[in-house]
Amino acid sequence: MGERAVLFVDDELNILRALQRLLRSEPIAVHVATRPEEALEVLRTRPVQVVVSDQRMPGTSGVDLLSAVRERHPDVVRLLLTGFTEMTIAVDAINRGQIYRLLTKPWNDDELRATLRQAFDHYELKRENQRLHALTREQNSELQDLNRNLEGIVRDRTKQLAEANQELRNAYVQTIRALAEAVDAKDSYTRGHSERVGVYASKIARELEFPKPLIERVYIAGLLHDVGKIGVRDAVITKPDRLTLAEYEEIRLHPEIGARILEPVRFLADVVPCVRHHHEWYDGSASGYPDRLRGDAIPIASRVILVADTVEAMTSDRPYRRRLPLENVVREIHAFAGTQFDPDCAAACLRLLEREGESFLRRDQKFDIYAFIEG
Repeated sequence: MGERAVLFVDDELNILRALQRLLRSEPIAVHVATRPEEALEVLRTRPVQVVVSDQRMPGTSGVDLLSAVRERHPDVVRLLLTGFTEMTIAVDAINRGQIYRLLTKPWNDDELRATLRQAFDHYELKRENQRLHALTREQNSELQDLNRNLEGIVRDRTKQLAEANQELRNAYVQTIRALAEAVDAKDSYTRGHSERVGVYASKIARELEFPKPLIERVYIAGLLHDVGKIGVRDAVITKPDRLTLAEYEEIRLHPEIGARILEPVRFLADVVPCVRHHHEWYDGSASGYPDRLRGDAIPIASRVILVADTVEAMTSDRPYRRRLPLENVVREIHAFAGTQFDPDCAAACLRLLEREGESFLRRDQKFDIYAFIEG
């Protein structure tokens, strides 16, 4: 704070001299003034922390002076020294001058010195509080700036992460498509089969108003549903005639083989059961495989894929038959709803076939998974 300084204001010189003598041994600079105007000039030109004013002075009262000091120098601690102890003076001094203490004449020397020390401490405490408030405001402002900068950084990083995830997602789906195409390429009659099953299945899933993540899973599982055929002999897959019982049993292994192939891939964990069970029958009969699950025990994606797979197989050429007309497909779905097919999935597919007709079966369709999931 620097040197402590007090200003005494009194129209009686002997009072001022007595106060100066009292504080001669204190580490305090003592200034005096006999008139309010003189006191205000001292405050304007010199650093003073405490003002002690007499109440009764010619022209201007001590309360009036301390009120003016409060307006011009609000940090200065104000005390009123008076021989009059009427309550009205005290109330006026508190209300208008907002004084720190009210002292009476004659004063007690020790009490006056103690009160002055407390007044200086009060001044220093107020200044420290002001300094801390200013520091807090400054730090808050800096923190706000930092937060704004941090928000910008987070936005940039989030955008970069989203772009990186999108690139990874693109690579992931392209890899899955390439794997599905490699399986389909084993037989010229099934080229593009897995992509079409994925597209048909995703349409049925949307018709059923599945949530977006589940529609994505249906599509990916549709792409990969036949991946297990990699483990089936080419002679069985490409055989131009109907399969023997032994060959049919071999082909029935492809859902289990596919599940084993996909199990080590962490990000395909929720697709594995969909692939394993895409040939289960809804009624749990022995015609379904590999585990003869029934009803809701079959993953919903598997139930959708079974309908889509059947539609694609019936509307594609095979070595032993030509593609079937749309009315045959509709009749087949109707006939096996509730036995082979989940009735809700069958009904959704039939609605789509009725609404879209042959356009539902367009062979050049690609499901834009990115636009759909992010749109």
